[in-house]
Amino acid sequence: MATPAYRQIADAIRNDIAARRLVEGDRLPTVRTLAEAYGAPMGTVARALDMLRAEGVIVSRHGRGLYVRSFSRITRSSPDRLARHQWAAGKAIQDADTAGRARTVHVVVAEVPAPEAVADALGLRSGAKVLSRARKFAVDERLVQQATSYIPLDVVAAAPAVAYTDPGPGGMYARMAEVGLAPARFTEALVCRMPTPTEMSELDLPGGTPVVTITRRAYTEDGRCVEVNAMVLDASAYALEYRFAA
Repeated sequence: MATPAYRQIADAIRNDIAARRLVEGDRLPTVRTLAEAYGAPMGTVARALDMLRAEGVIVSRHGRGLYVRSFSRITRSSPDRLARHQWAAGKAIQDADTAGRARTVHVVVAEVPAPEAVADALGLRSGAKVLSRARKFAVDERLVQQATSYIPLDVVAAAPAVAYTDPGPGGMYARMAEVGLAPARFTEALVCRMPTPTEMSELDLPGGTPVVTITRRAYTEDGRCVEVNAMVLDASAYALEYRFAA
């Protein structure tokens, strides 16, 4: 079966980027100019550009056109990244994903009423106060993820550093371990969907870019859930890898 024309055009633009005929920050020609160059209808070119936007290869800048946005996908490999030997040795979970790359995180800590699903997972009444750790991550100066952890207040009372914007080496799991509340197992539920308007704004997502939501629960050895982490990932920035025995 022949490759559709819009895919051929998208492939050609990707090849120009790979060969560095186009580099990060370059402005693409207009749709009309590209249509003339490829001998294709403007609608076909627009469809190719929509595909590249969704992949994060190019980005729209309002009123200024389309620009190249090259970015090496982050490989998020599980369960290695959550292994106890990582955070027990003082490493951040993000080190497993983005070691050697420029990374920044903005953290806001507050007490908030637990959303119903969070309260249920933590064994609390709906609306009970919990600690919220809301983070926004950027890698190579690109926003890639927002994540909010919800933690019972009695856990925070036992391990006060959990409430710090920087809880120290190994992060909050290491602080929990110091008081006998170490996570022993995790569950993660993934959903791929289109972002809400707020998520598009928070992550500076180009139109048409999907997100992956991941809800993680951390359980102690005796089965108590001590954290619910609700994450929203830019799907064009990540590759999710899972390893497990047969």
